[in-house]
Amino acid sequence: MKNLSKFFFLFLLATISIMSCSKSDDNNTDWGEEQRRRDSLNRVRIEALLEEQAPELKAFAETNFGEDAQFDDSTGIWFKIHEPGEEGSYTRWLVPSSVGALALARPTVEVKYSGKLLNGEVFDETSANDPKDKTRSFQIGTDGMGRGLIAAWNLAFYPKQVRLNGNDYNIGGLTEKGLQKGTVIEFAAPSPYCYDNIENKDGEVTIPADSPLHFYIEVVDIK
Repeated sequence: MKNLSKFFFLFLLATISIMSCSKSDDNNTDWGEEQRRRDSLNRVRIEALLEEQAPELKAFAETNFGEDAQFDDSTGIWFKIHEPGEEGSYTRWLVPSSVGALALARPTVEVKYSGKLLNGEVFDETSANDPKDKTRSFQIGTDGMGRGLIAAWNLAFYPKQVRLNGNDYNIGGLTEKGLQKGTVIEFAAPSPYCYDNIENKDGEVTIPADSPLHFYIEVVDIK
């Protein structure tokens, strides 16, 4: 079984603050040790949040997703597939990289969606009544610097595994084939896979720090 690098773990590490200061050769070792210490503390913080939020997410899924609820035990994300979409409408999940290895593709997706707090409060959504906002387009994945969609969305779109040229590559997504054109998925994710400890504001706080979130996504197109 061939494995890509720990792709989705990078989404979590993107929340770590890295000191931006000039470093001489003399203090590189000390800086490296300090960064490893920070990384370790951040992992402990994340693991504690996942454990703390697990009961709330389970109760939410049981209430809202019913018997069709599925659980990804590696992330703590609960999800429900309302419509599987057109099988085979998108399969190009791996592409050659600039150094000759394989990298995750970054397809552009057009979606209808809503994002809510677990209490049902909507913080963002497309609008069926606004011709300019009926759908929105995003590029999934990251740009190599950890910038891109939140981890929960990437996990939702990418497949668990890809078979290419006779080899199996573990990707780590939620579903077997990844989301396809026409897929409708609903999921509830712990805060480290959403906006983590960042407080989102739009005049007022729309997403409090450390908030697990609930998304409903209809994939209009993926290419």
